[in-house]
This record gives sequence, C-alpha cells and structure tokens, in this order.
Amino acid sequence: MREAVAITGAGAVTSRDVALAVLPEAVRARATRAERVTQLVLLAAGRALAAAGLEAADGAPRPRLGVVLGTAFGCFLTNADYQRRFLEGGPAAASPRLFAATVSNAAAGELAIAYRLGGPSVTLTAGAASGLVALGHAADLVRAGRGDALVAGGADALDDDLRRWLAAGGLDPGRAPAEGAAVLVLERMDLARERRRAVLGTVEGVAAGFEPEPAGARAGEGLAAAVATALGEAGVAPSEIRALVSAAPPALADLESRALGGVEPRTVVRPKDALGETFGAAGALGVLAALAEAPPGAALLVLDVCASGHVAALVARAGDAA
Repeated sequence: MREAVAITGAGAVTSRDVALAVLPEAVRARATRAERVTQLVLLAAGRALAAAGLEAADGAPRPRLGVVLGTAFGCFLTNADYQRRFLEGGPAAASPRLFAATVSNAAAGELAIAYRLGGPSVTLTAGAASGLVALGHAADLVRAGRGDALVAGGADALDDDLRRWLAAGGLDPGRAPAEGAAVLVLERMDLARERRRAVLGTVEGVAAGFEPEPAGARAGEGLAAAVATALGEAGVAPSEIRALVSAAPPALADLESRALGGVEPRTVVRPKDALGETFGAAGALGVLAALAEAPPGAALLVLDVCASGHVAALVARAGDAA
C-alpha cells in the first residue's frame, strides 16, 4: 500500500466562467495576453491555491511547490491560429507572441511564473485520460519528496478548428466536446495537518494503460489492468469501493463494464453526461464529483476512457471536508 497524498484545494473553470478580472493584478496581466488554455489554467489554479491557503504572499519563489498538467490537445488552438496567420500573410504576419505558446507546456510554464511555483513543472498527454495521469504523476512526485505541494489536473480549450479536427479524425468522444480546466492541490499529509488544512480527500492509487482495440474482443483488458494496479497501490479491495466515476464514451460502455470485475459501487457518477467531454479537465472533475457523493473515509474509484485507447483509474478516499 502506498502513502496517501492529501487533497487540500481544488479549482475548476469552464468556458462560461472565464472572468479574468477576478485574478490578482500581476496574474491578470499575464492572463490577458495568454492563449486560451493558459487563461483557463491560471483561473482554476488560482482558485485551488487559494482554497489550499497557498496564495503567493510576497512574490518570492516557492521551490517546494510545483505543477503537473495533463492535456489532450495542448496548444492546438494556438498552432492553428499561428499557421493561419502565416499562410494568409507570410512570414511578416507570423506572431512572436503566438509562437511562444505553440508548445503544449506553455500553460504549465505560465502558471509556474504567475504563482511563483519553483518546483517541478510537468506536462503530460494521454488523450481524455490526461487529467488522471497528471494526478498520478503528481502524487508520485509528492511521495518521492520532489515537492511539498503540487497543483495537478488538466485543461483543454475548444474552438471550431478542434471540432472539425475531431470530426475529420474519427476521434468521437461520444458526447459534446467542452472546454475547461480543473486542478487539485496535492500535498504531503503531514504538512497539511501541520498547516491545519482541511483535507478534502486523499489520492491513494493511480494507474494508466492502453486499449489497442477499444471495440474489439479484448476490449477492457487495459482498463482492467489499470483498475487492478490502482486498487493494489491503494490497498483497497474491489468490494470496498463506495462510489464510481464512469467516464467511457457511450460506444465503449461495454469496455468499462468488462473491466470492473468485482467492483460493485453503491453510487455511480457520470459527470461527463452533464458537462460534456472535457478531455484534460475530466480527471480532476471526476474526483471532485466522486468526493461530493461519498461519506468521509469512503473509497472511490475514478475512471477515464478515451476513444484513442488511453485509459486510467484512480483510487481515492473522501476526507474530513468532502
């Protein structure tokens, strides 16, 4: 059984909630000139850090705080805009400001600069499962002593360019695509208690995998292995799971059912049915949805399944402030 990592803060934002005016002045200045994913991340992370009591007070670097973000498409929108300007106006129309954001780790870098997070800065991608993968990596970094607290979760932005690409590429999420960012603050349990912070829950086991044939005869094997590994890391039996977050596209619902084995939760939550497919943000949103439904101490299982074949499973426990 692995060491539990405390969740001491959370923040989320959707396309209907992008109000940059609420940001601190210095952060707002960065956000105003940033690309869309960065704006979403700065808003969500600001809320999470404030909830955890980790707002930057004096502007000094904080080397023990870091960031791990997951994203399915990263800078897709920025790249599309940059290429369009270049094709229409030639080299003279190429924007240096946009070019700086044509890498998928731009949002993590902007977040680290804005909130003085001097610890690890990591960007991961695993399709719609990117958010859960990021939470798992962040928990591992905390356990390894690489940081006292990490802002972890994911984000993806959406526009007509991405919608057309999804339709043309056959990557059907099965639900309406939606943009958003959702992050958690993951922290060493002893430090959370020392700071007298309420613990929303704990991350106890995370595993990721791949389904090479999501709709084939062996569909579900990759997710089943991820579920088994996550339960094993957490030291939780399948029968102990009280709440499950189901996230597979409707066309892959059977894959998820096959993978669950002896897991028979009392409560099944499907946040994507209400929010749409939020890709990188879905993992942290799923954790928050499960925590909202579970009594203190209950074991939770959060799944994510992408039409690309990426899958992930996270085992958590509801805490004393769920």
